[in-house]
Amino acid sequence: MNRPRLRSRCALALVALVALAIAGSAGATPATPTSVVATPVTVAATPAFPVATTVILARHAEKNPHPSGGDAGLNTKGIVRAQALARTLADAGVTAIYASQFGRARLTGEPLAQAIGDSVRTYDANHIDVLVQRVREEGRGRTVLIIGHSDTIGETYADLTGEALPKDENYAYDKLWVVTFAPDGTHRLVRLRYGAPAD
Repeated sequence: MNRPRLRSRCALALVALVALAIAGSAGATPATPTSVVATPVTVAATPAFPVATTVILARHAEKNPHPSGGDAGLNTKGIVRAQALARTLADAGVTAIYASQFGRARLTGEPLAQAIGDSVRTYDANHIDVLVQRVREEGRGRTVLIIGHSDTIGETYADLTGEALPKDENYAYDKLWVVTFAPDGTHRLVRLRYGAPAD
């Protein structure tokens, strides 16, 4: 074989190997030796809201007795509590109120809606994921109130934040969960009480 041609092929092979090594170091992670413990990298969470946003979660006020799956509205305590909620949040900058399809949730939000000159927006309590997507689109940069139920507040919080409330969380009638979202993807939860203590 011609030696210049051989040297040329060797040179081309060497160039190809160097190129592969450079590409590998740029795009692939080298194997970690078994004697070295790799340090985990913390990746920032994707912001739930791109601008500062506050979401207030509340359970509907006290209700009348009704069969499972039924809806009998609010009792006297519930009507008083709905008015207390309106007084509590009237100056909190709430710009939108979301309540489930059940009358007891809508009636809880109506006094506040009247106070801020708005109407209650209805959502399907069986599709919390749709509600959360709607709030992310309509509520960014605002303060919104979501009125739900003892069995939906935890799910709503989890879908909004990506974390769960404690298993023993008390979903009392007089409780508010105020979640503030920062643009960097972090959030903060504050639990508050309002109105008369719940039984």
